[in-house]
Amino acid sequence: MSVEDPCGGAPRAGWIVGESTPVSSLVLFDRKSPRKPAAGLYVVAGSPEGCILGIVERVSSGNTLLPEEATDSEEVESLTAYRDLLGRSYTRGLIRWLGLLEPLLKAGALVAPKTPPEPGSEVYLATPTVLKSIFAGGRGWVRLGTLRGSEVPFHVGVNQLFRHLAILAVTGGGKSNTVCVLAERIVGELGGTMVIFDVHGEYATAEGLVPGRLNVQRAKINPATLDFAELAKLARLPENAFVQERLIRLAWEKAMEKYKEGEWQAGELIDKAIQLINSPQIQREAGSPKKDQVLGAMSKLEDVKRIYGDVLDPYYHTSLERIIRPGMLTVIDLSEVDETGADAVVAHYLRLLLEARKAWKRSRGERGYPTPVLAVVEEAHVLVPKDESTLTKRWAARVAREGRKFGVGLILVSQRPKGLDPNVLGQTNNKIILKVVEPSDIRYIQAASEQLSEDLASVLPGLSPGEAVVIGSMARLPAIVKIDLCTARTGGADIDAVSEWAKHNSGSGEEGLAEELSLY
Repeated sequence: MSVEDPCGGAPRAGWIVGESTPVSSLVLFDRKSPRKPAAGLYVVAGSPEGCILGIVERVSSGNTLLPEEATDSEEVESLTAYRDLLGRSYTRGLIRWLGLLEPLLKAGALVAPKTPPEPGSEVYLATPTVLKSIFAGGRGWVRLGTLRGSEVPFHVGVNQLFRHLAILAVTGGGKSNTVCVLAERIVGELGGTMVIFDVHGEYATAEGLVPGRLNVQRAKINPATLDFAELAKLARLPENAFVQERLIRLAWEKAMEKYKEGEWQAGELIDKAIQLINSPQIQREAGSPKKDQVLGAMSKLEDVKRIYGDVLDPYYHTSLERIIRPGMLTVIDLSEVDETGADAVVAHYLRLLLEARKAWKRSRGERGYPTPVLAVVEEAHVLVPKDESTLTKRWAARVAREGRKFGVGLILVSQRPKGLDPNVLGQTNNKIILKVVEPSDIRYIQAASEQLSEDLASVLPGLSPGEAVVIGSMARLPAIVKIDLCTARTGGADIDAVSEWAKHNSGSGEEGLAEELSLY
């Protein structure tokens, strides 16, 4: 017969053993408990201040007759032959105390306990009713999934996403599905504005993604909106090419001046800049460079035209609202550009979004971009790398520092957490961490996450696909969550090569194959 909990009526989970603190306690689990002990389980216990809620962060089992020091295999074999040995087995766990239950239920306030529950105190399972009350949705909250091992819905606060988010996992861990779920709920249910910088074209070709609110754009920039740093990136100027950099900068500034005065068109800008580099006036201002330096600068801009002619489109929109449409999910398809081009494009639109949102706030809605926007950077370890300088990293760092005040939220998505810039990752207040196996990745994430304890981090390698540790201000409490399945079909899943081969071979037939082979 189960023992009832005075904090809510749930069955007993176990007893507190050893030393107990206001932060954590050890629990010896009751073998008769109806719920199998597991990390992520919520429990309650009585304390001098009232009932407190905690989360089980670590679970271990042992047997008093089989200690770690056991070395005799025959003795172990003989012991395990006796059924009564099972009665000496035990399961322990570490509980991290989260807060007093009453203020959490009444006002959603997280009040940390100051006094610990006493050793010997009974620990009880938190009831579904209590958990549903704590993790309930509401205005500005969207469902992400369910608490692992239960049907209790788990919601995240969308306003808190503007304190930025990192979605981290191994390949196949469920990152794309998580992004898809957030997009469906934020755009489809709240009418929010999101932009995904889609490196692999996963979302650009998605079937059924946010029907009626999906806006797919190719990776394009109108040259008239290009700043010098982005042009220099596309020109692949070496860091020590100071003279070439000055020549191109002076020529580009002069060309843009003529464009703004209405004398030149957007489609002429790069050609005019090339001509200006060769002009005596620009060369005098650049300090009379050598001929090979002039030719080198002109060649760099010729390469921009040749390599990125499809990206730099003079007929493309100059209005940011025509590209990243308010109230919609915009997917900028980067799958056909190289890393340099992707870096320039992502940095370009992060820059424009931050500048436009600042203008909107400062002009009180007279100019700028009219809605807050969440920007998703896929392959963030490539575009916001730890040990390299990229334009995207520069603007992602600006957004991470300033974006919250102006309504630009950053969502970094990566399968290589330790490859991410630590300063930018450290400014993501929220984390959705799916399966991560590499110990160095786990340590790197911990260093950037105040709420990710060593014990909670230890569950990351054992997570199933689609399960995640969720921490940060967007979550009412740290949780292990089973992420919902996205209703749209994205290209993030592994291909079924065997089925594709079978389909191809059955379509060609033996006769067709024989005919093809006869040609050789």
